Amino acid sequence: MNIIVENITKGKNLLWRSIKIKKSLNEICHTLEMELMPSERSKVNKHDMLKVRCKNKLIKPNWADLITTVFVDEITAYVDETKHSLQVLGRSPARDIIDSAWSSEVIEVNQTLKTIVQRIGRKFNIECVTFPPNGPDPTENVHYFDFENESPWTKLINEADNQGYILTSNQAGNLYLWKVASGLRNEPFKIAEGFNVKSIRWTENGTEQFHKYVVKGNGTEVQEIDNTCRGNRILCIDVRDVFFDEKLKRRAKTEKLRRNENKTIVSVSGWGLNDMQLKNLGNPENPELFWFPNLLVPVKIPSLGLDADLLVSEVEYTADAETFSCDLTLSNKEVYL
Repeated sequence: MNIIVENITKGKNLLWRSIKIKKSLNEICHTLEMELMPSERSKVNKHDMLKVRCKNKLIKPNWADLITTVFVDEITAYVDETKHSLQVLGRSPARDIIDSAWSSEVIEVNQTLKTIVQRIGRKFNIECVTFPPNGPDPTENVHYFDFENESPWTKLINEADNQGYILTSNQAGNLYLWKVASGLRNEPFKIAEGFNVKSIRWTENGTEQFHKYVVKGNGTEVQEIDNTCRGNRILCIDVRDVFFDEKLKRRAKTEKLRRNENKTIVSVSGWGLNDMQLKNLGNPENPELFWFPNLLVPVKIPSLGLDADLLVSEVEYTADAETFSCDLTLSNKEVYL
């Protein structure tokens, strides 16, 4: 496979030395870290739009080869006695929503979540897609939405979480508003020790864990206690939607499960399906060819006692002159339900 970085703003391709792309269910934006050849300095400026594609003779040159779309946030030149290089950092176009703040906009209540996300997103030339993409709007009405001199983004994320949706960027720079994957896809994605696993990292981390989770709304308060977190740390979430009482318990439970879960990170070869898998793929509808978050896959790692269908919650693509691989963070899908 051949990775192509296109500067859409300038109509030029960039010569890169190394590249790292991260997509996560826990972050709205894809992020890009890339080292360029120093000769490329005149080909890129801050705020340029970049598209990263993964070319393969077995993949038709259309949307299917697109990995991510970002705007350049930062460019840094490094010079010392041994090396001269150029570092480029970028984020998805949704960065503009995250970084913006205003108070003049009035968001009408009793509109669906998708309608509100589309209305805000279109201010930044960003569309919102739900699944199935051609079906009716599956989201519920939002009965309370207000902000003053702040970004609407946190409120959109919270409202999506309240309704059981994940709001994140897609590879084209638009937004996905989707449910957690409920079944395996037709494509032959799998993780198996001895097949495609290069390394395994298991981490027990309590940094974002709390002892008590309190969710309040409409005069009601529910609590979830996590006895595995000793101490008195408390996380309080104020849900101001007056019609949300019946979902307070679910929100408290998912916060506890998500923050309590230990991380399993598996490094696999390549960025997606290998050539043999691509040849045997057949013609499934809207095929996925690369690893992506919200993908439910069979995992067999005997050394960790894992034999289950797990959710890919984060993907980190890396490539340089010698390596071409993905780090996949695996989670139980229940933490996102």
